[in-house]
Amino acid sequence: MVMEFFRSNKQGGIEGVQEQLVQMLQDGHDVFITATNALFGGGKSKATKKEVRATDREINEAQREVRRALMVSASVNATELPLVLQYASIVKDAERVGDYAKNVYDLVRYGADFSESEDSDELDGYRVAVAQLILDAADVFEATDADTAQQLIGKADEFLAEYEKHIKAAYNSDGTAADAVARALYYRYLKRITAHVMNLLTSLVQPLDRLDYYDEAPEDR
Repeated sequence: MVMEFFRSNKQGGIEGVQEQLVQMLQDGHDVFITATNALFGGGKSKATKKEVRATDREINEAQREVRRALMVSASVNATELPLVLQYASIVKDAERVGDYAKNVYDLVRYGADFSESEDSDELDGYRVAVAQLILDAADVFEATDADTAQQLIGKADEFLAEYEKHIKAAYNSDGTAADAVARALYYRYLKRITAHVMNLLTSLVQPLDRLDYYDEAPEDR
């Protein structure tokens, strides 16, 4: 793929961007784990809130650093432009993983607690799957492993349909409004995190013009 070619022919300027993107995913995973631990019985606390916000700020600063590096590279080395455009597209996806993970903690702040829910095992199973997806994506992206990236994309695409099904089920729920809203938002955040991870992985398997469509409905990609 074009990204691999330009990585092997860099002359300077953006050598650290790939590592920063990997770190952003890992930090997003940390936010997700902290937020979901609170949602599944940990509850809200000043310490958890501080940790979530601090890590999210680190992700945001990393995004700004990446953008600055890309601007410099684009201005001094035209041969890196395709890679610059690839990174410029996917850095926002890495940042959004942290954003939506942070939104999960908002559910805790509003009073949600899934630890005693009848469907707690199912809810927890999906959070485990998403947490693993983020880590796997970081490893695959770091290794520029296109074959495994394609496998992850296919696996994650199946989860998107499941999350959408649960969102619709929450809308039609006979339970309390608070429970329905919490579940609908939870699955919505899982869906968005998954889609942004998939968008990032497309940089390993798709040309530039085909990036950034997994946060669209399948029929609109």
